[in-house]
Amino acid sequence: MKPERLHHLDALRALTMVLILPAHALALVGLRGGWNDVEASIYWSIHVFRLPLFFLVAGFFAALLVRARGVSELLRNRAVRIGVPLVVGVATVVPLITLEIQALSEFPHRPGAQGIAALADPHPSFLWFLWYLTLIYAGALLIRRLLAAMPVARAALLGKARGLIEHWSAPLLLALPAGLLLYRQPTWLASAPSEEFVPHLDLLGYYALFFASGWLLFSVPGLRREIERRPRRHLAIAALAFPPALALYLLQSEPAIGTSRFFHLLALVLLSVATWSLAFGLLGVARRFGSRPSPRLRYWTDAAYWIYLSHFPVMAAIALAIAALPMPEAVRLAVLSCGTLALIYPAYGAFVRHTAIGRVLHGPRPQPRRIRQRKTAGVGSATPAELIARTRKA
Repeated sequence: MKPERLHHLDALRALTMVLILPAHALALVGLRGGWNDVEASIYWSIHVFRLPLFFLVAGFFAALLVRARGVSELLRNRAVRIGVPLVVGVATVVPLITLEIQALSEFPHRPGAQGIAALADPHPSFLWFLWYLTLIYAGALLIRRLLAAMPVARAALLGKARGLIEHWSAPLLLALPAGLLLYRQPTWLASAPSEEFVPHLDLLGYYALFFASGWLLFSVPGLRREIERRPRRHLAIAALAFPPALALYLLQSEPAIGTSRFFHLLALVLLSVATWSLAFGLLGVARRFGSRPSPRLRYWTDAAYWIYLSHFPVMAAIALAIAALPMPEAVRLAVLSCGTLALIYPAYGAFVRHTAIGRVLHGPRPQPRRIRQRKTAGVGSATPAELIARTRKA
C-alpha cells in the first residue's frame, strides 16, 4: 500500500532543514567576538522549535513507513537515507569543516586535529542529529516490539496519549518532562552534542520525546487532524511563553538570574512550553497553507536535505573569504546565508536530483518532460539511414 503524500509535513521537514542556513551563519559570525542581543534572539528563536519539530515529523513518518511497508523497509530506507550520508559526511565533510573553523575561530577548536590529523578525528559535528536519530529509531523499534507482545498495555498507552496530546493543555503538561530533561544544559536552550559520538542521555531522551509524540500522531487515529484543526490555541500559548523565555535567555549572563535555580527551572519550562506549542501550532498552519500539491514546493522539499548536508563547508569557505572585509554584521549574515544557497541550490538540480546522490537522499525522481523528450527525440525522429550513419560514426 502506497502511503498518502502529506505535502504539509514534507514542507515542515524541509523548513527545519533550510533554517540551518541563518542558524549556522550566526554561529560562524559568533566565532569572532560573540553576538549582540538581536543576533542571540534570532538564533534562539530558530532553535526553539527547529529540531524538536524535525524529530516530531521524523517520528510520524517512521510510524507511517512501518505501517505501509514494514520494519524491514524502514531499516533499509533509513540505512540508505541516513546511514550513508552520516558515514560519508563524517569521513569527508567533517574534517574539512574542522579545518575551516580552526581558521575562523578566535578560540581553540579541536587543537589535536590540526592539518591532516583532522582525518583521524571522527566526530559527528553538524551531523549529530542523524546519529541521534539512528539511536532513536533503534529504541523505537525495540519498544514497538515489546508493546506488540502486550496488546492491553499498548491500547491503554495509546488511549492515555490521545487524551493528553489532544487536550488544550498538552504543551503545558509535556513541558514538564521536556524541561527536566534539559536541566543539565549550560544555557537555556538545547545544545548541539556535536563533539563526540557518545550520546548525552538527557538530550537523547529530550528529542526522543518529540519523536515518540510524532509516532503517536500517526498511530492514534484522528489525533494528527485534531491537533492540526486548532492551531490558534497552540499559537496563543506560544505567544504567552515565548517573550519571557527569550528574555530570560538574554539575561542569563546576569549573576542574579543565571546562578538562580529558580530562574533556571523557570526558563527551561517556559522554553519547553514555547517549543511544544509552536510545534503543534505549526502543524496546523502547514496543513492550512501547504497541503495542496505544488511542483515548486515539492522540488524545495526534495532539495532541503541536500541543502543541509552540503551547506556548512561552503558557508565556512565564504566566511573565510570575507573575514577581512569590513561590513555590517547584518550584511555579513545575508552574504553567508544567501551566498551559500546561491551556490548549493543550483548544484542540486545539476548534480544531485537525477543522479546516484539523489537516489540516496530521497529516492529516484522523474526527469523533466523536456529532458525526456530530448533524450528520445534523437532516436525516435531519426530515419533508418540516419541511425546507420550515427552507428558508423560511433
